[in-house]
Amino acid sequence: MNDIFVFDIARLAVKSIVSAAALHPKPGLVTPLENNALDGMDFPRVLDGVMGLFPCLVNCASIGFETEPIKPEEAMTLLRPVGRRGEQEVLQATRGGLALRGTIFLMGLLCAAGGRLAAQERNLTPMALALTASSFARGVCERELWGLKEDEEGGTPGERAYALYGMDGCRGEAERGFPLTLRAAGLLENLGDTHGHLSLRERAVHVLLHIMVENGDTSLAGRGGIDGLLQVQEAARQALASGGMLAPAGREAVEEMDRAFRGRGISPCGSAVVLSAALFLLALKDLPPLRSDRPALSDQYLSP
Repeated sequence: MNDIFVFDIARLAVKSIVSAAALHPKPGLVTPLENNALDGMDFPRVLDGVMGLFPCLVNCASIGFETEPIKPEEAMTLLRPVGRRGEQEVLQATRGGLALRGTIFLMGLLCAAGGRLAAQERNLTPMALALTASSFARGVCERELWGLKEDEEGGTPGERAYALYGMDGCRGEAERGFPLTLRAAGLLENLGDTHGHLSLRERAVHVLLHIMVENGDTSLAGRGGIDGLLQVQEAARQALASGGMLAPAGREAVEEMDRAFRGRGISPCGSAVVLSAALFLLALKDLPPLRSDRPALSDQYLSP
């Protein structure tokens, strides 16, 4: 059934977000053993928020499937209100403590891409997913970021980072074709081949360090300024120079990063979002293409 396929896409999205959240150690970030360094958010409440996001992701995959005949930019007009409703559902599930805006944006686009590729009976490869998701986001930076002012009230941390530093965050990552996400997914695969004796946890945390080095984390910069972002990038670079999670000295450096970030209230949330998306790209690879002889998806899960 096509609706089961759509549910599978959303299920794997949720699984990828939870898998990234469950990793430990993650410097400054929420784990099952540590709260978020910035706002004290704990792991059970993150799980509540992620589960509250599931209907939104189902709707995104459904929209991607049902709107295959129309232009991707037009489908985005349906995806945006679904994402905003998803944010409200997450806020309600976490009693106002968590919004998951970056996660909703990237994962919603990738779910929609999975739905569109399924409607086209194409394989859900990481590159196909990234390019299809990027097509939905075409022009989003110009529409939503250009013209923002530094003193504009009510903006998100990401919007403040753009106004102050010209950083486009998740929107830019999506519009450029998910380059950092694709590199992270490729590195995860390579580590599985070359360091299969390590656990997925260790490999994923190692990849998170690489993401931190490259990522222009607008959530971090918008809250703590560019200095906080540069501190994260340099600390991750030094941890990798010591071997990262592949060597004892590197693992000690990661533990030191965690202590330092928690002491300063630094939480590189944007990098965790990219890691979730990378895990999702790899998870979707194993879904077989949808056969044309299956019945069409009803509009039961589509937003009006």
